[in-house]
Amino acid sequence: FETGEAIMSSPTGVDGTVFVGSDDNHVYALDAASGDQQWRFETDADVESSPTVVNGTVFVGSDDNHVYALDAETGEQQWSFGTGGSVFSSPTVVDDTVFVGSFNENLYAVDVATGGEQWAFETGYGIRSSPTVSDGTVFVGSGDNNLYAVDARTGEEQWTFETGGSVRSSPTVVDGTIFVGGGDNSLYAVDAA
Repeated sequence: FETGEAIMSSPTGVDGTVFVGSDDNHVYALDAASGDQQWRFETDADVESSPTVVNGTVFVGSDDNHVYALDAETGEQQWSFGTGGSVFSSPTVVDDTVFVGSFNENLYAVDVATGGEQWAFETGYGIRSSPTVSDGTVFVGSGDNNLYAVDARTGEEQWTFETGGSVRSSPTVVDGTIFVGGGDNSLYAVDAA
């Protein structure tokens, strides 16, 4: 299946459908078996964020400074949330909250049903990293060389770990340890607590 521009987004497959963004300003839903287009949704800029699909809704960011919630079957927009900066980060959905980073230096918590802002946490630079949530804490990297641990409910900083370079990598948490890559050619293992 060919789109109009490069595909920087990672595909997500759910229930026989593949969802993917393209730099041609669209999010596509494709039949996983045939590659036939089921629908496409147009944004105002590149879609390099990777779609997250939860309970029949596709959550995806765009370089047009928005996060979108789309109906997985029809592609119809349910809501959009403006961040004030490009959204390269892929949304993470936990319970009733969507967590996503923006290049305007903020990590956001957004209501999964309405798209209303619950809180915003400011870092020192734009965020390309996708957040990971574990045991009530959101972990995300930032271009200011830091890995942040933020309370998922309140948006308050729990701690910061400084690396030697920009953190574009998305953190992974295993058995109380966070693994994340830095722009200083290093992979870090950090105690989550």
